[in-house]
Amino acid sequence: MIRIRPNSSAMFAAIVLAGMLAVTIANIVFFSRESSVVWVLHFASNGWINANLTMFVPMTLLVIGGLVMAWGGQGLSDLGLNAGWALRLLLLLGAGWVAVQLLAAIVALVSGIGLVVHPAWAEHGAGTLVGLLLAMVLGTAPFEDGLFRGYVLPQLYLLMGSRFSGETERLIAALLLCSIIFALWHLPTILLNREVTLVAVAGALAYMFLGGVLLGLLYLRTGRLEVVFAGHALVNAPTLLVETPLPGSLLAGIVGLGAIIAGPMLAGRPWSTRLVRIVPR
Repeated sequence: MIRIRPNSSAMFAAIVLAGMLAVTIANIVFFSRESSVVWVLHFASNGWINANLTMFVPMTLLVIGGLVMAWGGQGLSDLGLNAGWALRLLLLLGAGWVAVQLLAAIVALVSGIGLVVHPAWAEHGAGTLVGLLLAMVLGTAPFEDGLFRGYVLPQLYLLMGSRFSGETERLIAALLLCSIIFALWHLPTILLNREVTLVAVAGALAYMFLGGVLLGLLYLRTGRLEVVFAGHALVNAPTLLVETPLPGSLLAGIVGLGAIIAGPMLAGRPWSTRLVRIVPR
């Protein structure tokens, strides 16, 4: 069960729009300029201090800490983070990473490549690869999942009221709408940092929407935001040890689908097909 303090529709919209504005400004000022401090630190540290880490840790403090928690009145438990969540995150991240590596090794052996060290380690270096994973765990995942899975998704469910006859239908509607907002929320970033063609933008939006659906499902199956942090970080930075013919993000996604199916068991509950309930405090 997810318990969350309801916000008014006006406050909810203001928090989401303010968060989008903050990220857009940060992208313009910092992320899109190689001369900015986030990239200077990135290159000076050989990637260990990833640009995503430098940008999204302050954004998490500003948007999640300032807007969602201080202004919106949400506590960590409202966002799906209960006592011991940090330790569970480390354990889940370690278990998920090992699962991805085992799957990569199986694919490599079946495909005939054999167990060969992934070329990215020689090409980019350990700092870049490990630094990206740390940035996802400590920066990007807490920011995006704290906002969208921990706050937007349950608030949408509560704001929909009794517009849907069944609880499951209402949850699915909130999940799909949250994923649409999540995708569109990335649009300024996509336009600033990617090739601006209709196909490229549409593809990026579709990818973000699908990612939002899967991460939202993972939250609705477990009710634990740290599970979503771990899954999100591994998909964005699988950090493969061996070379495979399949992308690491796809392999991490397969492990993530397994986590969605296992769902309640990851939260210490008996397995079931149901989604968690969302109730107001």
